[in-house]
Amino acid sequence: MFSDCLFIFVDESGNFDFTPSGTKYFILTAVSTRVPHKKDRLEELKYKLLKGGLEIEYFHASEDKQKVRDEVFAFIKDSEDIAIDSVVIQKNKTNPVLYEESTSRKIKHKGDILYKKVLQTLLGYIFRRLKKDNSVKRAIVILSSIFTKDKRNLIIKTAKTYFKENVKIPAYIYFHDSKSDKNSQIADYCSWAIYKRWENRESRPYKIIIPKLKSEFDMFETGDDFYYEYKK
Repeated sequence: MFSDCLFIFVDESGNFDFTPSGTKYFILTAVSTRVPHKKDRLEELKYKLLKGGLEIEYFHASEDKQKVRDEVFAFIKDSEDIAIDSVVIQKNKTNPVLYEESTSRKIKHKGDILYKKVLQTLLGYIFRRLKKDNSVKRAIVILSSIFTKDKRNLIIKTAKTYFKENVKIPAYIYFHDSKSDKNSQIADYCSWAIYKRWENRESRPYKIIIPKLKSEFDMFETGDDFYYEYKK
């Protein structure tokens, strides 16, 4: 039914505030699968939790109780049909030219240049790994963040240009609230686990997803310049 289509669910962690008051890292994570429909166990988990007196509308890692997180991460650990890729941005090593507002007609909003680079890099890791896999005939990219119309148009153009020039398969780009899809909620959990490892040096959730983690690229790892200091 879906075997020739790769579904890519993209989630971000950390904020886009490039000041000492912002998060230390911005992370874009993708969960890829060819069987997006096989998430019945998560739906069963939701109703099990409701039956036990724990109100939960949908799964969201930063807000869920630890008991819920343990259950969701157990599901991710047992899932053999997902692959995780992530791009990590250390924000104080990011040249301001990449995120400051531009007067260019092509780049109209703060962060557009950086977001384009991060998204292109993330897609690059996914499809370089699948370069010899001719069974993938199309891709569906679903982003869980709700962007402005201009930002959506930029992301759609960036992704479609990448696919046209590098992968040469049709790609469809959608923006869905993570509440609407269990796969987007899984991407949220995976992105949160990676974020906690970098931002807070908390490794417990990260260790659970490592077997599914195919790439984790620190974009400015080799940079020597720091443009501001984080607040203590």
